[in-house]
This record gives sequence, structure tokens and C-alpha cells, in this order.
Amino acid sequence: MTIVPASFIFGAVLFGMEHNTSPTHSPNVAELRALYRAAEARAARLRFIIEVQNLLDAAAFETAALDALSRLADFAGASLARLVFPSFQGKVPVQLSVGKSTSPESDNILFASQAGSDLCLTIIGSSKARAIDADDRQTLEVVAGQLADAYNLNRQVAENQALLGDLQRQRSELAALVAQLIQAQEQERQRVALDLHDGSAQLAAGLSYRLQDLAARIGDAHALKPEIDQLAALARHSVADLRAAIADLRPPELDDLGVAAALRTRLDAIDDLEVIADLDAAADRWPASTGIIFYRVAQEAITNVIKHAEASRLVVRLFEDGAGEAHLEVIDDGNGIGELRHPQRGGRLGIVGMRERLALLGGRIEISVGSSGGTHVRATAPISQETTSE
Repeated sequence: MTIVPASFIFGAVLFGMEHNTSPTHSPNVAELRALYRAAEARAARLRFIIEVQNLLDAAAFETAALDALSRLADFAGASLARLVFPSFQGKVPVQLSVGKSTSPESDNILFASQAGSDLCLTIIGSSKARAIDADDRQTLEVVAGQLADAYNLNRQVAENQALLGDLQRQRSELAALVAQLIQAQEQERQRVALDLHDGSAQLAAGLSYRLQDLAARIGDAHALKPEIDQLAALARHSVADLRAAIADLRPPELDDLGVAAALRTRLDAIDDLEVIADLDAAADRWPASTGIIFYRVAQEAITNVIKHAEASRLVVRLFEDGAGEAHLEVIDDGNGIGELRHPQRGGRLGIVGMRERLALLGGRIEISVGSSGGTHVRATAPISQETTSE
């Protein structure tokens, strides 16, 4: 079965009616021919609108607008097509033109459209150019609207890109400020550690040595020997506490090896708990600010377990997930850390400190007490590469 196109049938009908000699059919032939020409004109205008939209969808606005202006000039039989719109960067208008004026004295504006307040399309021809009828003017209005929509969309994209650039720059500046803040805090800790080492720790060590020497010189039979021994023991204990505080203020492993190595050293020094450490070595390559913050949070959580939880088992995990986030987990089987059991004693300062440190990195912390006892501390923060300004 052969399928005959409808246009062929319509043409054949017209052809047959044109050759019909019956005078009663002549008016119908004229009407059909007029309808056919009108339909073709409407189809041509529709194709023109679609072609312009395809141009605007396929290329950057200014490039596509030039092509559209060229087609508009051809469509209207004009010598010049001009589009005026504000620039993206300032208030000075930008003008795109296709064609040129052949005789400025005889120029005639064939069409001018104010599509909104920020874009104007003008088509210029000579006084001898054909007039634009109502259908053509409607088509030009539609195309002017397409140009306005494309311009507004392009402007929104440009503005969004500019805002995104500003946001990225602000994030970069914030990361640099956070890194500087953390570095300043750590430098202050290091200064305090050095002051303690060179001052109080040396004095306490000297006191311990003098008391031990005094106890040895007076002999065991002296009445003050027990008290001197007690004082010497207190001095030695003070020296040990000061050295531990100095190590906590700025552990050398944190600078030399990284957060995982520093945490492992901290955990290896715990004798009265079963300690399970699952520390990803990749954490040692984290940015300095991330490593320092996570070490401080882990340090606070571990200290709480040792001092308050009355636990027998401690689990510490440190790792990075596939989404570029750092994770820390500190889990114990005790009765709950002091901040959770005794918030009225001011112990919540430790939790507040951990939250504030993580907030510098845009992170968060969750602390929960298990139904069967123990506490689970979870800390998470994005691993952002810090930048430094010269």
C-alpha cells in the first residue's frame, strides 16, 4: 500500500480545482489558494521562531544574538538590525548590530520593541523597504521576547557564577583564617609548654633533687627523714605531671609525624585500660589544621574517659571516608563521661570546647550514652585544603 503525502493530495486538489472550467467553482479555488499561502506563511514564521530559539539554545548569548539579528534582518528585508542591552559587569549599555545603514537620511524604523526595561530590538530599513504587516510584527515581537529571555537567563548564569566565585573565594579566605587561628593557638601552646619546661618544670625537678640529696645526707635515723621523703615524692610527682602537661600542650609527634602517629603515642602511654586503636595512616597527610583539631578533640575525649568514665576498655578510630570527610570515634564501656553525668559541675566546658574546635572546620560532634553503658563520641569535619596568604 502506497502512502501519499497530504501536501501532495492538497496540491492535486488545488491543481484540479484550478483547471475546473465550471464557473461555480472559481471562488472556492481563490479562497483555497489564499488559505494555502497563509498557511505557508504561518509555517515559515513558525520555522523562523524555532530556528532562532535553536540558535539561542546552542551558543553563547552574544554569538547567538548576532546570528539571530542577521536572520531578523533577512526576514524583515531590512538593512540593519540592532540589539541594545545592559552589560553584565556595569551599567553601560552594550549594542550588537548586523548590517549597516545605506543612507541615514532615508532610514526608516521598521520595527522597535522594548522587551522589558533592559533590552531593545530595532530593525531599520530604507523608506523603500516593504512594510511589515501585523503577522510579521507579531513574529518579531515573539523573537524579541526570545532574545530577552535568553539575555536574562545568560545574566542569571553569569551572576550565579560570580556569586559562586565569591563564595569559593570567601571559603578559601575562611580556611586560611582558620588555619592561621589554629596555628596561633598552637604557637601559644608551644610557648606555654616551653615556659613550663624552662621554668616550673626545672624548679620542680631541682626541688626534687635537693630533697633527695637532703634525705640522703641526714640519714635514716633523723626524725625528719619520713617527711623529707614525702616531700621528695610530691616533688617527683609534680615533675611528672608538668612533663605530661607539656607533652599534652604540644606533642612533638604531631609536628613530626601527624595526627595518627601522635594519637598512637598518646594511647600507648595508657596502662590501666584495654586500648584498641584503629588509626588510618592516611590521616597523617591531612591538612595541619584538620590534624590539630582532631587531635585536640580526641585528647579531650580520651582524658574524659580516663578521669570520669571508670571504663575498662577504650576504642579509638580515626579515618577518612570516600566523601572527603574526616571521622573520629572514641568509645568506652564505662559509666559515661563526666560532662554527661555531672553537667551542673561545669564539666560541659570540655564538650563546648570540642564543638567550638570542630566548628572552625565546619564540622560537628555527637556524644551519646549507650543503653548498656559506655559513651560514644563521634566527630566529623570536611577535609578542606587550607591556603596561606603571602
